[in-house]
Amino acid sequence: MELFFPYFRVIVTQKKRFPIADAHLILGYINLFKLKKNEYFLDEAINISEELIQKSIPGYSGYCWGYPFNWQTSKILAKKETPLITTVPYCFEAFLSLYDNSKQQKYLDVAHSIAQFVSKDIKEIPVSKVSSACSYSPLDKSKVMNASAYRAYVLTEAFHRFGISEFKEKAVRNINFILENQRLDGSWLYAIENPHNAFIDNFHTCLVLKNLYKANVYLGNDEIHDAIEKGYNFYRKHLFTISDIPRPFAVLKRMQLVKIEMYDYAEGISLGILLKDKIPEALSLAKKLAKDVYLFFQLADGHFVTRIYKWGLRNTIPYIRWPQAQMFYAFTLLLNNIESD
Repeated sequence: MELFFPYFRVIVTQKKRFPIADAHLILGYINLFKLKKNEYFLDEAINISEELIQKSIPGYSGYCWGYPFNWQTSKILAKKETPLITTVPYCFEAFLSLYDNSKQQKYLDVAHSIAQFVSKDIKEIPVSKVSSACSYSPLDKSKVMNASAYRAYVLTEAFHRFGISEFKEKAVRNINFILENQRLDGSWLYAIENPHNAFIDNFHTCLVLKNLYKANVYLGNDEIHDAIEKGYNFYRKHLFTISDIPRPFAVLKRMQLVKIEMYDYAEGISLGILLKDKIPEALSLAKKLAKDVYLFFQLADGHFVTRIYKWGLRNTIPYIRWPQAQMFYAFTLLLNNIESD
């Protein structure tokens, strides 16, 4: 159905708000506010943030969010409104950005509350004397690489903002887990100890790299920097075609129906901007990816193709969560950096 009749979903499902998309929209509007100095964009970000606060899931140590649908992982079925470490960090970053640009204390208070959730409710799974993985949610004990990277970023940023030493200690253990499990070629498996998750894909590689970078802004650790360089080299060598089209997977172990994934483009653009001062070619790649998206994958009404399948079939449903909001954020981030240069 997804392949041949994707619009059938429009008939049988209702529209839902996605916290991860709202957070990206907030960050994108703030990028436009910083660029244009127009209060309209900040007001839009604030309006979305009020909805986001209302959608926080109760019963935990702080503000938190997940998906408005049941999410099947390789280990558990996470019921809808289960908070997820892959969603919460974007909300954390959005509220910090709101505080930085509005100076309203309530947004910093929300960010502090989010950090308490990430520190206390996301489980730690010791892997070695100096490292711990973290769970995907408060319900599981998975050892997922990008989840641990997300938590490391939040807790490192929270330590910088709030000065709570426990945040840094937990972040460093998560980072050590990622460093210990980087393969010799620079890559990371999606997760360890589960053969179903022993794959290397494009956008999850981006997520690990960008969160390591954001954590290391404050840590300044040479070992982390070396891991980022090594990981980025793998990313460029094995997760792109010779024409610089992102490849969804480094190695295909079964028939892969998706040929081009727009999420890979969105994350590639954002990653390139983050790494521009450390890896010289990163920004030029981000610009090329953005140009290709604009020329080949943006439709007449402004939204972007979702994905392209093996036989050239195009899914053009504008799912806000995947990846319209992420692409909006990526383009506003790139525009900000081009203008500042």
